[in-house]
Amino acid sequence: MIKIYYMTGTGNSLKIAKDIGIKLGDHKLVSMPHLFNTDQDVFIEGDIIGFVIPVYFGRPPVFFQEFIRKAGFGKISYIFTVVNGGGLFGRTLDIVERLLKRKGQRVNAGFIIRMPGTHPYVPSIHGKRPGEHYKKEAVKTALIAEIVRNKQKYRERRPFRIIGSIFSFFAFDTPYDLSKKHSMDNHFWINDGCRNCGLCIKICPVNNIIQSRWKPEWQHRCINCLSCYHLCPSMGIELKYDWKMIDIITYEMLNFRYLHPDISLQELMHPES
Repeated sequence: MIKIYYMTGTGNSLKIAKDIGIKLGDHKLVSMPHLFNTDQDVFIEGDIIGFVIPVYFGRPPVFFQEFIRKAGFGKISYIFTVVNGGGLFGRTLDIVERLLKRKGQRVNAGFIIRMPGTHPYVPSIHGKRPGEHYKKEAVKTALIAEIVRNKQKYRERRPFRIIGSIFSFFAFDTPYDLSKKHSMDNHFWINDGCRNCGLCIKICPVNNIIQSRWKPEWQHRCINCLSCYHLCPSMGIELKYDWKMIDIITYEMLNFRYLHPDISLQELMHPES
């Protein structure tokens, strides 16, 4: 059995997971946040297991690290990981390997796919148009599926990954610390455009948002996926930072919103349907 576990906020990781799964044949996609949000114990085993995750602040998401630490593992023949993002990748693959090694598991193949950045300030420094990334993603996922199907060893390495890791450590130390405390949602606020439609409540994969009398309220279990910010139909959710590195970002840059064109809201809200 092939199982591909993924974490997504705006569809990039889900698109990658779907494309790899389709090319591999019989498979099952599993949303890690939705699984984690149930009362079920997380137990991972199978012939081929994949993990597809975004990169946050040059590292694996804090949520993914917590997911792996709490999960139980059975017999697995082959593990592959795919990390994606629009910024620095640092030593994300190395960190993922260490996490799984501590659980007695060995990563057989690791891949990197560059996708449109979803953090509001990333598009302002990103050179490529989304369509260019989508074309390369289709080619890359075909290559990944071939390697995984044959259970080959593969380790993608990027130049300057150590330098990138050092840079991201110092540049993103504050937001990463907030991620570990699950308090990134302190930086969300509601503008006059909010219609209290409730979509942010439905779209949050960890039920971190509740409906108050006047507006949505975050409950400080944030996993930093930014789905509520990006997918609000009225752009009623704003994101405001006061970190020194982010001070140069203009209000217009912070109005960037994104959803992968091949992923629907229904897929994000009900991944098992």
